[in-house]
Amino acid sequence: MQSFLISALGLTAFVAVGVIVLVTIRARFRRADADQGSWETTLAGYRNLRDKGVLTAEEYRKIKTLVEPRIDHDAGRAAPGADDGHAPNVRRVG
Repeated sequence: MQSFLISALGLTAFVAVGVIVLVTIRARFRRADADQGSWETTLAGYRNLRDKGVLTAEEYRKIKTLVEPRIDHDAGRAAPGADDGHAPNVRRVG
């Protein structure tokens, strides 16, 4: 009887740890998906500052070179064409 209780508690602890790991991983993926839009929003904000004359074209170019790799990296995880609103390029053969 005692070995049954120990086994049941061990199994319960194992399942609980598994659930915690899954919840943590899911939260990180959701946070990463939310970050993708924030880089694009940040770049748009800097573009607006450039258009208003607050930033020079050179300052905007430097910021853009820092932000674009993050947008491209995040877009690589998204579905093809999802980052620009266009369908992916499809070549037809035949």
